Formats: sequence, C-alpha cells, structure tokens
Amino acid sequence: MIVLKKLSKHFRIILFLGIIPLYSMDLDSFYQQVHKQSLQKNYIHFRHRKLLSLEAYHLLTPQEKLSLKYSLILVSSQIESFIYLNTLSGVGISTQKGSHLQFDIKYYETLKDIGIGGKFHAMCVLPYFDKCILLGFEAF
Repeated sequence: MIVLKKLSKHFRIILFLGIIPLYSMDLDSFYQQVHKQSLQKNYIHFRHRKLLSLEAYHLLTPQEKLSLKYSLILVSSQIESFIYLNTLSGVGISTQKGSHLQFDIKYYETLKDIGIGGKFHAMCVLPYFDKCILLGFEAF
C-alpha cells in the first residue's frame, strides 16, 4: 500500500481498472513485432537507441551493421553452453542460434536455473553482444 501512495493518481486509477494488462504483450509477441519491424528497417527506438531482432541483424550487410553500432539487439533463444564465468567480466553464454552473449555476474544464478536448452529473452548492445540484460526475470 505504501508503494501505491508513491504512484501518481492517474497511474493508480489505470492500475486499479486493470487497463495495463489489456494492452501489454508477452515477450514472444514483443520479439515478433520487433522482428517484423526490423525486417522493414522501421526500427523501434528504446531510450534513443534502435532496437532490432537477432535474425534481422544477421541478414544485414557489413555496412548496415556498422551503422547500427551501439544499437540494441533483442535475443530470443535457448542456452547452448556456458562459455565462461568470471567475477570481473561476468557470465558468457553461447546460444543455439550461434550468438555469444555476455551478462553481468548478477545473472549467473538465474541463467544456471534456466539451464542448458532453456529458453530466455535478452537485450544486448551491438556490435559485441555485451552488456546484456535478461528479460522476464527479476534482477537482484
């Protein structure tokens, strides 16, 4: 109840009426929408950066990839293997789609719980697929 007092009056009304769940998407639907717009090169912007899907990124020419440096990429895949674990550089994983992603160490337990073959969604920074955040799971 204390948290609700901190929210704006209009947001509390929206929350109370249940309007937000009506218009919210699950991560799979969101990924499909991002992918569809990425193929059309009508990129979604998130915090002043372009957001595109992994599959659409792999279809781009090297020049197009270079122009998207520091954009965000949305990954929906399964864990193939854990590449490394280091308290300084974090956790590296390989996906079944052939990508190598780097997460902060705080995601290690969650990634371990997802396990090899487990499905996940993540958002990473291009071109190195680093600074990834895990989507759909609580961060500690």
